[in-house]
Amino acid sequence: MTEFYFIRHGVTTMNQQHRFCGSGIDIPLAPVGVAGAKQAGQYLRQVHFTHAYTSPLCRAKVTLETVLAENKRPTVSTTILPELREIDLGDWDGDTLAAHENEQQYHYYFKQPERYNAAVIHAESYQALEKRGRQALQQIFVENPQGNVLIASHGVFLTTLLQRVLGIPLSDIRQHGILANTSVTQLSSSDGQHFSRQLWNETRFLHHSTT
Repeated sequence: MTEFYFIRHGVTTMNQQHRFCGSGIDIPLAPVGVAGAKQAGQYLRQVHFTHAYTSPLCRAKVTLETVLAENKRPTVSTTILPELREIDLGDWDGDTLAAHENEQQYHYYFKQPERYNAAVIHAESYQALEKRGRQALQQIFVENPQGNVLIASHGVFLTTLLQRVLGIPLSDIRQHGILANTSVTQLSSSDGQHFSRQLWNETRFLHHSTT
């Protein structure tokens, strides 16, 4: 059995400005995001991680490094896995959400994911994201058939992938919003394909100043 601990990266300035921030933009954490990652690390400090994985984007890598710096185990081997990157948002990347709120694809992206046509904005579909995400999870499981692994990634990526592997229909993945910045979610698996939920979107460890 493998325990998968997923953490969404800390807050960035683009999160604060309500901008689209997909895989095409590499931006550091805001100071509040670094503080949140440190608190997540303190929350997870007793967990003995056998390995850690991160998206190649800076906001995820720094989150992972900050979390592991708080861990009681001196060193944890880390792998950068490109498949853990955020969704590609194509023409929207970097724009404010408000700039596109009257577009049909905007409505589908947020409210009816099953109808979202990513090709219209030269972006990545939810289905393509899920496919590469499942491949990443299978690879991680093969490399870690038991133990605890830590995975740092992104809001849309994690929300989509984790709900889909738990059997949530694509149409319903955004009903409750996306996973919060620096949230911790824990799933268990004995084969890398079927998962059970242990912890979801946990943020109670964050101080009020970082939320």
